[in-house]
Amino acid sequence: MRLAAPILATALILSAPLARAQDATATADGAMGIMFNTSISLNLPLTGTDATARQAEEDIHRRNLYTRSVGECRVLLDSIAKSCVITAVSVSTQTNSNPGQPDYLYAASNITMQVELK
Repeated sequence: MRLAAPILATALILSAPLARAQDATATADGAMGIMFNTSISLNLPLTGTDATARQAEEDIHRRNLYTRSVGECRVLLDSIAKSCVITAVSVSTQTNSNPGQPDYLYAASNITMQVELK
């Protein structure tokens, strides 16, 4: 038990530079940057009367999320970022149906960006 504390302390001291190295990432031009993660969620009524119309509505909302996702870099560039690169975008949808109530579409987008701060 007496050896456990010094071994743990040594392990923590040696792993500190590794944790710091994971925080710092290089941007496209090689400058140091950080990762940003943003989410957008929408809950929208579906008005289409058949499956084709509902699919068209879902496609419109997904397309809107992709467009908004690309715009997230512009928001960061206008405020705190010197450079911004989108590294990942994920868009998902789910239809919620309850008897006697209108159907709703839940749509979500997750955006990961690599940013160099101003």
